[in-house]
Amino acid sequence: MRLRVLSVLAFAGSLGGCVTSPKQTVLNLDTTDPRWTSRACVEARKSVYVYNDRALTRGVVGVAGNLVAPFAGTATSLAMSAAQDDNRARLNHRVRAACISDPLGEKPAKRARR
Repeated sequence: MRLRVLSVLAFAGSLGGCVTSPKQTVLNLDTTDPRWTSRACVEARKSVYVYNDRALTRGVVGVAGNLVAPFAGTATSLAMSAAQDDNRARLNHRVRAACISDPLGEKPAKRARR
């Protein structure tokens, strides 16, 4: 029984947090980048501000579901989080593309001097 519980917890931990929250993405951006004040970046950051990740709802479902049946709430909460992953990824991409001069993190190679 103990092995079953540990394996379920390990599986649940591997599924949780697959895509970073868009609000965390904005907090990690470089505010000194010239594109930070662009109109596209401001609009993207506004869309992140109004984005509802439903974290409170997932938490309530997780706790209430676990009271009804062990691990049922956890599984439901993880499924709800996975359903949001596409929206979070799309919004993260939009913010990075609008607010970062080099959204892929690729620095131009330095030319060799002669």
